[in-house]
Amino acid sequence: MNTLLAATAHRTPLTTDAQIEDRVLALIGTAGHRQLWLMFLDHDDDQLPVVIPLDDLPRVPDRAQTDVLVGHLAGVLHQVAAVQIVLVWERPGKGKLTELDQAWARSIAENCSRRGVRLRAQLLSHTRGVTILHPADYALTPTAASSTGGTEC
Repeated sequence: MNTLLAATAHRTPLTTDAQIEDRVLALIGTAGHRQLWLMFLDHDDDQLPVVIPLDDLPRVPDRAQTDVLVGHLAGVLHQVAAVQIVLVWERPGKGKLTELDQAWARSIAENCSRRGVRLRAQLLSHTRGVTILHPADYALTPTAASSTGGTEC
């Protein structure tokens, strides 16, 4: 297993989805309990030394909640001099997205888009690993491009 050192992690840009998946697996790992992790990237795609867990989110998102959450995300982006955010949805279970996973990912993505918050990636940390989420994975109408469609991990 590779050891991720804080001294070098910030000098390794996260320019691909695979690099982001690897970093999330190294930092957060597989799921222990339900929570959301926030990671921040600078203008060079380097991860900033700030990782924030949030474990008090309601099970089902609503627009008012996501408005407040994304407003806070925008504020943190500004405070830490980040230009983009990576969100990791941690929850025990299989890697197949649930309807609630999709609802949260879709709600946050739509709200970030409305507010101009650059959402670099969303990932799912599940019991067996980490999976990057593509917009087709949480779209209201799944498409053939969906990477999780019908795959049971």
